Amino acid sequence: MEKLNQLVGIIVFAGIVAVFASQSKQQVPEDPWFKQAVLENSRPVVVKFGAEWCGPCRSMDQALNSLESRFSGTARFLRINIDEKPELFASYGSGSGIPQVMIFKNGQVVARDRGFGGTEHLRSWLSKNL
Repeated sequence: MEKLNQLVGIIVFAGIVAVFASQSKQQVPEDPWFKQAVLENSRPVVVKFGAEWCGPCRSMDQALNSLESRFSGTARFLRINIDEKPELFASYGSGSGIPQVMIFKNGQVVARDRGFGGTEHLRSWLSKNL
């Protein structure tokens, strides 16, 4: 009977672990545009998540505009408004702070930065991660 109780305990524990493991997997929303533009892109993609009402987001947009031509041969640049595509930000954002900028390569986030530390910081971050 003791061996049966141990076996039942192991099975219950394994079930609990399986439930937690399945819940911790990142849920990627079905967004055909994002899939094509970012996840299936053969080039690295710099994605900035922000909002129109966010002052630092607007400042980051200006910096990205000035830096995009420098890195356009290396990567594609996209801006995503979290008010229009909240499900994407919920899936990929690290916490709630914006702006957030990420670099995707082969469909995976390989670098991320949150907040806007100025144009020079952004240039250095892009140079290091692209």
